[in-house]
Amino acid sequence: MILPRYLTRIFLGWTAAVLLGLVALLQLLDLLDKASELLQRGSLTDIGRYALLRLPTMLGQLVSLAVLVGAILTFRRLAGTLEITALRTLGLGAWRILGAMLPACVLAVALQAALLLAVAPRTERALADWWDGKEVAEGQPIPLAQQLWLRNGAEIVSVESASLDGRSLAGILLVRRDAEGRALERIDARRAIHGPEGWRLLQLRLVRPDGTRPQFLAELAWAEGPSPEAIRDLARPTAAQPLDRLLAGQRGEGAVTRGPAFYATRMQAVAATMIAPFVMLLLAMPSAFGLPRQADGYRRGGIGLALGLGYLVVNGLLNAMGEAGGLESHLAAWTAPLVFALVGLLRLWHEEA
Repeated sequence: MILPRYLTRIFLGWTAAVLLGLVALLQLLDLLDKASELLQRGSLTDIGRYALLRLPTMLGQLVSLAVLVGAILTFRRLAGTLEITALRTLGLGAWRILGAMLPACVLAVALQAALLLAVAPRTERALADWWDGKEVAEGQPIPLAQQLWLRNGAEIVSVESASLDGRSLAGILLVRRDAEGRALERIDARRAIHGPEGWRLLQLRLVRPDGTRPQFLAELAWAEGPSPEAIRDLARPTAAQPLDRLLAGQRGEGAVTRGPAFYATRMQAVAATMIAPFVMLLLAMPSAFGLPRQADGYRRGGIGLALGLGYLVVNGLLNAMGEAGGLESHLAAWTAPLVFALVGLLRLWHEEA
């Protein structure tokens, strides 16, 4: 028990220092990029609020990289003080040392999961609403950067403007279809308002493909309309998505703007992300070999760092391909973790041989 506690304390200390350093650097670069716009929109308080709301996303995205660099620094420190040599002399191989550091990786995984799945979706939504609505009256539809197209059950919906709470829409195109996908009617509405009784379409034109003349109505109930929360999230999407939204999208439930491949890949990628810290630790382990004054130790650390960065790049590219439907979701999410884990195992086996 003494060895795991000792290694965990050193490893977590280096990892926390690296994580805070990386986040501070990225926060500084981000604030320098946004400072003029933030000062025009508000004051120094707004800069602090912006940085605070961005913090959980940055922390969650950098945990795996911090584990990689923290592990390399930990192993180089242990090699530099000959503690690795002493442990190996006592019969403790690399696998025992690696196993002693796994509890720290479990903590890193828990932190990453909490940030990316629970905290970041809320802070990103709060940031988007605050940023877009700082000078907008409550309930006023805001023109979207691009027209929103979504599927709501059998309906196809297009929206040009939406309020921050998703309860007021403008420029609505609604196509109702049957179970086989044939259009039943097309509705062009100037406004839509969500109240206690649900959606009401205002100032609309209704056209049916049976050849009858268009109908012009002042108001029409839209009972099947998507929830205001779904409109809010789809009109101004954030990078971090809560787990329930991903699950609903994968099942095709509710309003969605993406195909099944996107949500299936995202779900697989979330699961694969949970093993990323373990892969990083495995890639960093060979840096523990070598004596303090030998250049091979630093070379091993450099190779581990390059492999870890390569893993992040390749994984991101494969996930993007999967979300676009160009690659099966399981392959897109799991190829990089499994391949780089195998590379780490082979390197470690070579060092132990």
